Amino acid sequence: MTDCLVTGMPNVGKTCFVINFAEYLGLDRLKLSIKQPAGYTSIRSYSVTEAREQLVSPESNFTDSVQSIDIEIPSGKVIKKLKIIDSCGLGDGIHPEYEVRLAMATTIRLIKNSDLILHIIDLTQLNMNSDELLQSVDKMIMNYASLEKNYAILANKVDLKTVKDRVNLLKNVINDKVIIPISALYKYGFKEVKKLVLSYV
Repeated sequence: MTDCLVTGMPNVGKTCFVINFAEYLGLDRLKLSIKQPAGYTSIRSYSVTEAREQLVSPESNFTDSVQSIDIEIPSGKVIKKLKIIDSCGLGDGIHPEYEVRLAMATTIRLIKNSDLILHIIDLTQLNMNSDELLQSVDKMIMNYASLEKNYAILANKVDLKTVKDRVNLLKNVINDKVIIPISALYKYGFKEVKKLVLSYV
């Protein structure tokens, strides 16, 4: 089983990506293993529609726990096994809610321990009027996660016309990392993400 962590700042589309990518890989029902603050793991089952309705929100740190889905992916004559992990958004400062702080700490540990890191960056949140294109948290995630891990940036929200030119800008600034333009909402770029993931499973 290959552990694939989806990480990034709050509200960049992590949970939306995980749900829609699981559907893209063939699941019509999602069984989520959810790490609870008390230390135990609970299991919740959703249809894909239910998961979108209940788990995706514009509210910051709406995902206040770490949750994962086990997926079996046919690849030729073999079945490859993938655990895709949806994490809590990492932000600046100390979050006031204990559950969110705990989930952030768990996410940081998972960056160290996972086999593959998919780092989602929201193209609308790039610092266009600054010498530092990336938000400080994104820069820290990239610098740490890409050192010894299989790592890729998923540049999200390319479905928005206002940010399409930002993908090339991002690639020019970060030319030593794998960058895949995606739309977590509309599943654009998922073919390329699947190809990348299967190369590490």
